[in-house]
Amino acid sequence: MIRTTSRTVNFFSFLSNREFRGLSVICILITAQILSGCYSFTGGTIPPHLKTLSISQAGDNSGFGNPRFREYLTEQIIDRFRKDNSFTLVETGGDAKLTAAISTISDATVTVSTGELERERKVTVTMEAEYFDGVKKKSIWKKSLSNFQIYAIAEGQVGRDAGITKALKQLSDDLLTAVVSGW
Repeated sequence: MIRTTSRTVNFFSFLSNREFRGLSVICILITAQILSGCYSFTGGTIPPHLKTLSISQAGDNSGFGNPRFREYLTEQIIDRFRKDNSFTLVETGGDAKLTAAISTISDATVTVSTGELERERKVTVTMEAEYFDGVKKKSIWKKSLSNFQIYAIAEGQVGRDAGITKALKQLSDDLLTAVVSGW
């Protein structure tokens, strides 16, 4: 404590000063407002002129022969973008257009030691995608995305199909990330 003429000033009691508290609150609010614009969960890489997005029916060029997979992929992509809310989804004529097609689905042995029976397999799904700027009439990017899942041989075709759908679900997440964050 420091004694001055008729007042005692305690440096640790400055928070009781009403004016200082008001100024502190204002400074904190201004700082929070400034910092809130510095980070965005979407990464801020969506061009500002793109407000609407049309998503084409996913294709299947894998030769795997199951149309259910392309339908599932389309549903997952639409669902991800609807939940993310970065764009307003439209049927056709969006500011941006997203196309995706399953290019390969492969099924392979994981690893087997000599004399052992195969217990697990790995199904890999690769997808080609394009993100197109309809306003500027140019491709923003074209990417090949891939994901795999391991399934037990004992599960047979049911396990393989479940692995493929899990991989497609992950690919739809990866596609959303690629569009909104520039990944």
